[in-house]
Formats: sequence, C-alpha cells, structure tokens
Amino acid sequence: MSDSPLRRLYVEHAPRAPEGRFSLDALAGGKGPLELDIGFGRGQSLLERAEAAPGSRIIGIEVRTKWAYRVQQRLTANGVSNVQVLCGDAREILKRAGPEGIVEKVSLHFPDPWWKKRHHKRRVVGEPLLVELRRLMRPGGELLIQTDVEDRADLYLAELRAIEGFTLAGDGGFVDENPFSARSNRERRALEDGLPVWRILAIRNAG
Repeated sequence: MSDSPLRRLYVEHAPRAPEGRFSLDALAGGKGPLELDIGFGRGQSLLERAEAAPGSRIIGIEVRTKWAYRVQQRLTANGVSNVQVLCGDAREILKRAGPEGIVEKVSLHFPDPWWKKRHHKRRVVGEPLLVELRRLMRPGGELLIQTDVEDRADLYLAELRAIEGFTLAGDGGFVDENPFSARSNRERRALEDGLPVWRILAIRNAG
C-alpha cells in the first residue's frame, strides 16, 4: 500500500500542525476549555468526548496518517465543530506549541504498542512528552493514561513519579472509571472482552 492512491491521499491531506511555533489556543478557536486527546486511533474517544463536553475545544493528535485523515473526514461529516485533528508525533508537535498553562485535560489511550527493546525509543509516554504536558497544562488540570498491559501501567506510574509537577490521584495513581466519559475503540473492545484496563489519573500541581 506504500505507493497506493489511498496512501498518497492520507499523506497529502491528513491535517497537520502549523510549522514552527504555534498557538493551541488560536488553532482550536473559541473560548471554551482546551483538551488534548493523544493517540485517538479510529476516533471513538473524540466523538464521545465532543458529545460529553460540547463547550470544550478538543485537539486530537494521531501519528497514523490513515486514521488522522479518516477521523477528520468523519468529524466533518457528522458536523462536529469543537474538535481539531492533527497528524504527527505528539512529542514533536507539543514541543512547538503554546501558550503555557492552557490545557485543561489530556487523554492518552493505550499508547506504545511496540514491545521489542529496539522500539523503546518510540515510546510516547516518557519524560519528553511529560515535560511538554507539564508546561502546557494549567494547575489542577487532569492527565489520564489508559492501558490494558499491567507492566506498561507500572512503567507510566514510574515516569510520572520521576517528574515534578504532577500528583497521582486515586489509589496509588489508579482510578476505577474513565473520568472523561470518552472511550477509545481499544477501551471499548477491552471491556467487551472482559479484559482489565489500568487507568492512571494525575493532577497538574500549582506552580
């Protein structure tokens, strides 16, 4: 599929972040609370969150061009106006984004599907991303990370504990329910299959 017309369509027309430094506030438009949905995949979480929080402005970031393109088309077809899709690596995009202290909520849905050691450098949840989220989130802002792999959940907790600026909520960082009322396709499938889901909630500290 690398040279197929569909592949070219996705690459050429998937929505991208502006080049250089840019404002999340200006990109989202409007005046409501600003949220980030990182790794939305097939887009169910964006649709559910847009319905649950119609007053919020939601920016979804997805590294796969196919899903970034298709989900943006689906949002447009459904008349969803409070969601903006960006295609690319969230670590790179958010490094260029501002202003500081503007983001209210962040969701990361089942990130890092790579298991081999040589792929560890591709892991999204780590210090580079958390440093940018710390900069962009307002005091009291909520960061939700979900996974169906217990080892990954423990790793994410360790990453959050190692960086200043966040306080873990719930029982040692874990919460029983998704507090944002927005399920990703992967979460829905895990629940249908009776699989456990580890949900980590962290609060951005003041200062």
